[in-house]
Amino acid sequence: EDAIFRHNFVSGTHTIATALFGVLRPHDTLLCVTGTPYDTIQSTLGIVDAIGSFKEYLINYEQIDLLNGKIDIEKVCDRIKKGDITVVYVQRSRGYTLRPSLSVDEIGELAKAVKSIDEKIVVMVDNCYGEFVETMEPSDVGADMIVGSLIKNPGGGLASSGGYIAGTKACIDRCAYRLSAPGLGQEVGANFGLMGQMY
Repeated sequence: EDAIFRHNFVSGTHTIATALFGVLRPHDTLLCVTGTPYDTIQSTLGIVDAIGSFKEYLINYEQIDLLNGKIDIEKVCDRIKKGDITVVYVQRSRGYTLRPSLSVDEIGELAKAVKSIDEKIVVMVDNCYGEFVETMEPSDVGADMIVGSLIKNPGGGLASSGGYIAGTKACIDRCAYRLSAPGLGQEVGANFGLMGQMY
């Protein structure tokens, strides 16, 4: 429905952090369903102590490990039924672990299961390295947001910075207000003629 596409996202981690803080509020809970995420996002999630992490904002983090390289949908559903989950977070690529990347179909199966329990839960996919490897993206099969870095697949290894957040208008609006300021959102953000140089 909408997207934020900016060169001033400095990395995938910056883009993901902006998206997470856009849709989460104090006392909300994020459930990561693909085990421990890669190291650069751990400071944001409060797995590693850092200034400005989830812990400072009273946002809760939980995770469910993969089962034989696959999302343990049964365990995820059991946890969601207990309540208090705001965002289900999926790391699509293997990152630095030895496990298969997730397919769009697998993510679609998860999204369908999550939404069958609670339609209000946001399904967010860290789509870094996942772009353009299939004919569909996770947003085509029920993910509310997909987030990625232009330094990777979309930039063909040539872009020096940038990122994107794409998904439902409600999610993107909240992320835009986090990126700039409440009330401003995507209505501001001059490029100073740099886009032509970058392209």
